[in-house]
Amino acid sequence: MIFFGTHDGFVSDNCSLKPALPVEFPMYMRTILFSTLMLICCGSAIAQRPGPEFWRRVGCEPFEPRTKLEAIDDRHSTVIIKGFTRITTVEVRGVRIDAVDMREMGNVSRAKGLVVALREGGERPRENRAFVDYEEIDPLLNAIDAVSRVDETATKLVGFEAKYRTLGDLEIGVFRQTRTGTAVIMTTGICDLATQTLTLDDLAKVKAMIQEAKARLDEIR
Repeated sequence: MIFFGTHDGFVSDNCSLKPALPVEFPMYMRTILFSTLMLICCGSAIAQRPGPEFWRRVGCEPFEPRTKLEAIDDRHSTVIIKGFTRITTVEVRGVRIDAVDMREMGNVSRAKGLVVALREGGERPRENRAFVDYEEIDPLLNAIDAVSRVDETATKLVGFEAKYRTLGDLEIGVFRQTRTGTAVIMTTGICDLATQTLTLDDLAKVKAMIQEAKARLDEIR
């Protein structure tokens, strides 16, 4: 005969004693499993966050040079030779253009181009500059021609603006002024901008300065 019964948490089956299954999972085991699960989830979330080596502070200056001239000008522990010619045959207030040739001594690294500097007047004069590689000069000249021709016929809306920016953050824009017609604005820099407001005639002079600078660079090929 087989007896099924309980006695002090055991089941009797054919005179053998077996432990009975618990009715509920023990509370301390629940606590341990829950804590372990939370640790795993938190660890996964922390592991997905980038460490300090992935963070970069945002600033006004780029972390990497955009032009060949910048790349050479920013080098350290080496001798950099710079040649330049300032364009003075044409003058525009607050605008300076230099033809520049840079090379690293003992190295084949070399770059030619322009340095366009804008100087703001006032009690605290501010100046900023932009590098323009030689390869960018012709596109810049073409862009000046294009923006100079833009007028109110370019859009059906009331205002208009046309602008062009080089890799080194020289920006030339033409826009409609409410009362005085079309105006030109030149800026250099990223955050700490230097700005000059010009006329279309001034922009034509800037173009002539750039063309002369390019001719000087062509002479040293």
